[in-house]
Amino acid sequence: MTSEKIHHATCMCGEITLEAKGPANYVEYCHCKTCQQSAGSSYIIWCVFNKEKVTITKGEMSYYKSSAKLKRGFCGNCGSTMTVITEKCHDIALGVMDQPNDFKITQHIWTKRALDHFKLDDDLPKYDEDGPL
Repeated sequence: MTSEKIHHATCMCGEITLEAKGPANYVEYCHCKTCQQSAGSSYIIWCVFNKEKVTITKGEMSYYKSSAKLKRGFCGNCGSTMTVITEKCHDIALGVMDQPNDFKITQHIWTKRALDHFKLDDDLPKYDEDGPL
């Protein structure tokens, strides 16, 4: 029996830790306006896992329902953006992953909202809105 790789994520202050099992379904740059606002940056990178693969192992997440389909998780103490949760997926921000280099970015979503200074000149698939999954 093969055991799944365990990935850990930690907020800036260390009050919240997450565990994700197995490989991410995909890893994406998100250029939507709400991710820009949430991250305070031009984009955010999400490691997307099935909901049942992610567990909060320490602390209590604070949540903000940013749209009808998305609930954003963050640390109420340090403010670190941690997650986006949908009906099927639990996305973890690449920046809070303990080993971010374990993940390969696979696509861009919401490119119609990408800021002009971000050059979408790589070979990754690009989607005007949500990706195909």
